[in-house]
Amino acid sequence: MNGSRSRSLAGLLIGLGLIAIAAVIAVDAMHMRVPPVHARVGPRVFPLLVSCGLALSGAAIAWQAWTRTFLVEAQDTDWGAVAIIAAGLVLQINLLKPLGFIPAAIILFMAVSFAFGSRRFLRDGVVAVVLASVTYLAFTRLLGLQLPPGVLKGLL
Repeated sequence: MNGSRSRSLAGLLIGLGLIAIAAVIAVDAMHMRVPPVHARVGPRVFPLLVSCGLALSGAAIAWQAWTRTFLVEAQDTDWGAVAIIAAGLVLQINLLKPLGFIPAAIILFMAVSFAFGSRRFLRDGVVAVVLASVTYLAFTRLLGLQLPPGVLKGLL
């Protein structure tokens, strides 16, 4: 596997893995029990859309690996960025219940922004607050799914 023109076994396995995950999600969504209230658009729609996106992404990755037509040149992995994102994810998971969804999501967003090279902390913070708040409200108010409110319980 030398050079960008060789077949990529890793790329092929990743593509096939994504297709397999998409199949599991689709089968699981189709076996979901849905009350008769949801006649047209119900809780199956989003998992099915996600599974379609995963399947298409997996097929594209597998095709590129098999045909050796890579759209992007391979680059060295930035392990520092990977570590920052992993640390942000670990923090989010561990702080989700005590702090709540919104602060935990803000921490993850800021970690990912920093790992991707952004140093515009104020802008990133504002975007993080808006995205986390909109996501929280969409899930809790529109979809009726409960996310931990944490320290913002009285405000939400």
